[in-house]
Amino acid sequence: MKKALAMGLGALLVAGSAMPASAASQIDFSGYYNLWFTNVWNQNGGTKDTQTSWSGFTNRLNLDFAFHATDEVSVFWRLRAPQANKWGDGSTYGATTYHAYGQIKQDWGTILIGKLADPNFYTGLSNLGWRPDGPDGSGWFTAVNPFDIADSAFDGIRYANRWDNIQLVAQFNRIATGQTSFNSQDGDEAFTDFYLLEGGYFWDGGGATLGLHYLTDHATDYPLDHPKYGGSRLNDGAAVKIYYINPAVSHSFGNGFGIHFEGKYGIGVDDSLDSLPMSKKLSGYAAYLDVDYNYGPGNVNLAGWYASGEDDNSGDPYAEHKGMVGMGAEFKPLLVAYGDNAGHRGRTTFGAVAAANEESGTGTGKGAFNALGSDDSNHWAVALSGNHAFTDDISLSYAIAKLSLNKVQQGRDKDIGFEVDLGLQLQLLDNVKLGTAIGYLAAGDALKDSGSGEAPEDIYAWLSTLTFSF
Repeated sequence: MKKALAMGLGALLVAGSAMPASAASQIDFSGYYNLWFTNVWNQNGGTKDTQTSWSGFTNRLNLDFAFHATDEVSVFWRLRAPQANKWGDGSTYGATTYHAYGQIKQDWGTILIGKLADPNFYTGLSNLGWRPDGPDGSGWFTAVNPFDIADSAFDGIRYANRWDNIQLVAQFNRIATGQTSFNSQDGDEAFTDFYLLEGGYFWDGGGATLGLHYLTDHATDYPLDHPKYGGSRLNDGAAVKIYYINPAVSHSFGNGFGIHFEGKYGIGVDDSLDSLPMSKKLSGYAAYLDVDYNYGPGNVNLAGWYASGEDDNSGDPYAEHKGMVGMGAEFKPLLVAYGDNAGHRGRTTFGAVAAANEESGTGTGKGAFNALGSDDSNHWAVALSGNHAFTDDISLSYAIAKLSLNKVQQGRDKDIGFEVDLGLQLQLLDNVKLGTAIGYLAAGDALKDSGSGEAPEDIYAWLSTLTFSF
């Protein structure tokens, strides 16, 4: 049955692409096939005697369709088949719709409705036209936006418009749907919803935005094995409400220099059963600042960022909201510190920042906060990065950074370590690009094993990519 459906879908796509478009309509098709090879030494997974390494191939096919019925009405669809498949993995990965939404474009604004795309969740600096995609936008150092609020698509509706130098964005997303009881027959429907309102003002060489966000979580499933409840309980529904303020400012001085700032502050309350016997107040903040210099064939960027952690450092593994305000889910400016290339002692935590938080008893949270990109909280970093294009087809990228935790349990160390990354990109053909990059983290004692107390080993990651675009 699955094979028949896949064959039918393929025939439909071929027929659709071959079908002549009417005078008032147009179908655009683009995408890429990406193959990457990863090799990671140690993964912070052991000591000198028990080092853990991993290597393997992974591929993805990304297909983008744009159906333009008229100049005013369009539908956008992204299909991934497979979404990401490791070579030799016996599992099957079928075609997956990543985003699918309709667009209405008029003089009074643009409306999007459906499963919205990633860029619709970028805020602040991104909406000012500044997206620090790493040293050269290679995809290895994917900064994208310091506080992007999602690494996946969510259903919702979005309105945006610009009048001369004023811009307005309003958005609603349904993040999750659940019920107030694990017994579906006697529970009420419950939701996790996100609201965004952002205004922007532009001037010659720059601009500023101010965003207001609201998150209400009534659908997160809390642990059934929590000792507070004798090992078993019904989910009577989370009751988390958080308000965020998100200012940003960007300016280019016209001599190659630019400065960019974005901040985020959140305050709220947790009235879920997990916070009994009283409400739990929530708060957190983060800030990003960089100075960028563009000298023609390349640029240099000096940046620093800070993301607060939870005030409560009790180490309770069931504490919920330690990642309430953190860096964006797609903010991965370093290979080892933020990438998926450094595991955590055989667990499911990835990235040295998240690993250091877990070892130090200041884990990064659960539920809707992860969905909204607050995974990497409780740390600060300073980084120098840049890129240089030797020719139109050859470019070099680099980054060096110092990272540290902000808060730790008594007796733990804050030092995450130093990281150095170096990457090279080659445009082999018009539609074929080869890239290779290596990252090295001189691991600090924040990554020391919390059980044995053994010192951490340094982590090396090598990532190579081959991309066919069309």
